[in-house]
Amino acid sequence: MVRIVTRLEEVREDLKKLKHEMKHEIGDFKFADSGKVKSIVADEDVEFKVGDIKPVKIKDLEIPANHIGLLSSYARNKFGHIIAIGEEVPLPIEWNRSADHATFVAALDGEVKKNDLIGILILFPVQIYR
Repeated sequence: MVRIVTRLEEVREDLKKLKHEMKHEIGDFKFADSGKVKSIVADEDVEFKVGDIKPVKIKDLEIPANHIGLLSSYARNKFGHIIAIGEEVPLPIEWNRSADHATFVAALDGEVKKNDLIGILILFPVQIYR
């Protein structure tokens, strides 16, 4: 818990500095190159019933600065789909980030087991413009 609070304060201070440097809101970008495909792999066992929406701890995924991630719409696990990934403290796109959990929606009763492939992340480098 202390690590998260400490990191959160550090992020808040960095965001204040970044806000003073920016003249406009960030939000417009263009794809700068082709993407990379990464597997989203469960890092714990989780049981589901049809329609359940649950968090699943995943093996850490590094997301480089100035990259966006798109989740593949093709289901990679027979029990359901990933609808989101994230980390404890969301960071600006200009920073290196990571993901350590996913939100999983169950299409069937079953269990995701540790080391199961549960989704695909496609990372695209972007050029940000203001």
